[in-house]
Amino acid sequence: MTPGLLFLAAVAIYPTIYSLVISFTRWRLTTGGDPVFVGFENYAGLLADPSFWNSVRVTLVFVVAAVVIEFLLAFGLALVFFRGLPGEKIMRSLILIPMLCAPVVVGLLARFSLEPTFGVVNQLMRSVGLPTTEFLGSPDLALPTLIVIDVWQWTPFLFLIFLAAMQGLPEEIIEASKLDGASWPRIIWHQFLPLLKYPIMVGVLLRLIDTFRVYDIVFMTTRGGPIDVTSTMSWQIYDVGFRSFTISYAAAYSWLLLLLVLVVVNSLIRKMVARS
Repeated sequence: MTPGLLFLAAVAIYPTIYSLVISFTRWRLTTGGDPVFVGFENYAGLLADPSFWNSVRVTLVFVVAAVVIEFLLAFGLALVFFRGLPGEKIMRSLILIPMLCAPVVVGLLARFSLEPTFGVVNQLMRSVGLPTTEFLGSPDLALPTLIVIDVWQWTPFLFLIFLAAMQGLPEEIIEASKLDGASWPRIIWHQFLPLLKYPIMVGVLLRLIDTFRVYDIVFMTTRGGPIDVTSTMSWQIYDVGFRSFTISYAAAYSWLLLLLVLVVVNSLIRKMVARS
């Protein structure tokens, strides 16, 4: 096990500890010199920074909206395919295509498709008499547009988990419920949801953790704009660390993001386990 442990220490453990140490220093690459220990100064500065709280708000809105919509769509699709459809194998393959694309590619395609002048979406809107819309340039539409892009790409992930879990359910329970006269909504509420609780929890938690880290589509589409309405915490970490070169501030930002993810995920796990 020694080679594996050494590799893990080199690529995960050491950088993690190093970033924690750096977060307690003042270090900017453009000024040179060694890091200077400043204690909790970076964390205090972040907590007093309005842009930090804006990024927290944007991130939470993005995470909650995207994961809730993805869960509802994926569960509904899984129910439809569970009952059987003609040509379902082909349709299932088509549904999974977005998930197989890299997020950078999805972001690039979205930027070109939603471009106000030449984008295919606005051309289709003009063809039916609708006005041109700046989906990525409007303060009111930019964040909802990014949520739709994320939902389009990652709903298949939850769909795959839910469908596999449904296909593993005992047929006897479903047949017994039908014989007792239970309708499909009652079967879903009283049979499917309790039996699928743990697959649902795993899928939702994985999506929560991944959505908190959203960066690719922001980088490829809005770059945090317009006027910071899509400036997520991950984008802010990149902006502070790799555009302003304030590495210590970015490290503190990263640890606050990690703390937020841990609090949200731990709270959700506690609630789900308490209801079991």
